[in-house]
Amino acid sequence: MSEVASSLGGMPDATRPLPDLVLGDAVVDRDALRRSEPDLIERLLAVATTRVLDVRGASVPQRRTQLLWRAPQAEDRQWFDTGGVVLYLGQTSHGPALAVLRPQDDAPVPAPTGERPGNAATATTSEDDGDDAPSWRTLRDIGLELSGDDLACVTAAVALAQWHATHTHCPRCGAPTIVVEAGWVRRCEADGSHHFPRTDPAVIMAIVDESDPDDSRLLLARGPRWKGPHRSVLAGFVEPGESFEQAVARETFEESGVEVTDVRYLGSQPWPFPASVMIGCIARAVTTPLRAQEGEIEEIGWYSRADVRQGLADGSLALPGRLSIARALIEHWYGEPLP
Repeated sequence: MSEVASSLGGMPDATRPLPDLVLGDAVVDRDALRRSEPDLIERLLAVATTRVLDVRGASVPQRRTQLLWRAPQAEDRQWFDTGGVVLYLGQTSHGPALAVLRPQDDAPVPAPTGERPGNAATATTSEDDGDDAPSWRTLRDIGLELSGDDLACVTAAVALAQWHATHTHCPRCGAPTIVVEAGWVRRCEADGSHHFPRTDPAVIMAIVDESDPDDSRLLLARGPRWKGPHRSVLAGFVEPGESFEQAVARETFEESGVEVTDVRYLGSQPWPFPASVMIGCIARAVTTPLRAQEGEIEEIGWYSRADVRQGLADGSLALPGRLSIARALIEHWYGEPLP
């Protein structure tokens, strides 16, 4: 174990940053001030150097490890003119970027530049293409394969696509809404109210028991949707009128029966599945007896660093993937990357 990890008898040093947060570290110039420009989408669709990304539900087209960006096509303008959603994602290192939100059931996989398009079914099963065939992939599938502009654009596009799909009507009066501000606002046609993309804050926390001065323990649990050895840290949505610290204490007690103190913020990560931002925290346990919340927690337990090492070695423990802030919180407590 690293020198840092071996020196951590109790709570990890909260001044240390979390390991790289894949989604949290991806940045693109969103160029937000241009969104209100008249005819921005139409003008960008007329420029050959504009990059266009097709989005189908929560999926984007990929070939090998590359996103399939393409140039604007005449069909894009027709789609936009008939009410289809086109988003301005901002300025990338390769120029302005748009996302075209396609119907989930019939969008073809876009062909790479210079190649003939095919439909989703044939493109992913072609004997000639094999593993090189383009296919629709989710952000969960490819997040670790992307970086920089691409990752930031996909994260924003997927989050916005899911918001548009569920907010076609005004929550005030029920009338249809139309897309304005380059895809970042919906306006009610009846009362003129504006509605903005929703992001739901959720806390996710490493709860640490320091009762053993030689090796602290981390609280890990499994929800009913997970099977087998999968375990993760606790998490939950922030309620109205509640601070992040209060949410950590409430959610931890509700799900485990553990009371906590010394709640500290460590980092955050967008999590567009469908519309969250994860607020990563660490807290010290005041009590250690466990009571799993019925319907929310199937299994729960305290794990020492030795328990984690042994569980990963013998297969009795599986941790969240490296895309998630949950993995970063666990490794922050542990003191070094885990296999």
